[in-house]
Amino acid sequence: MTAVRRMAAAGLASLTALVLMTVPAMAATKPAAPARPATPAAPARASAALPPQIYQLNPVKVNPAVLPNIMILGQHLTPATTVQVGGRPATTVQVPDANHLLMKLPENLAQGSYSVLVTNEAGTALASDQLVIDDTGTQPSNLMMLVGGGVLLLLMLVMRLARTPGLA
Repeated sequence: MTAVRRMAAAGLASLTALVLMTVPAMAATKPAAPARPATPAAPARASAALPPQIYQLNPVKVNPAVLPNIMILGQHLTPATTVQVGGRPATTVQVPDANHLLMKLPENLAQGSYSVLVTNEAGTALASDQLVIDDTGTQPSNLMMLVGGGVLLLLMLVMRLARTPGLA
């Protein structure tokens, strides 16, 4: 029981020391009361457009047949923002806020690496990551794999039923 009392006393002492150290600092930084009534601030007008900044492309490696959309994470992205992939215009699908932009890749991109250029009313930014287009059509999609597996399972069941004696 004495250990609990010692810990409580130490905690109380630490808390008291913290309060005593921060109160003078808070008092010194407290703003002085204005001598006259404050005038209301002018309404904030739309912020001046700033050039876009790109932090990340997600995903960086993509198969356009399977996943044709890319999310751009950055700043100062607007609905008027345009995107070019390898010099070809991409379609801006959605700009939910100033930090996210969902774009659809241009049609018929060959396998390779492409630069991504984002432009808004105030300027242009080049993504530091290259967008990698991987095997545009040489691999079957996940849906095709599932359908193939389903067909094989159905064939196995039919053959099993055909071999079972006594069913007719």
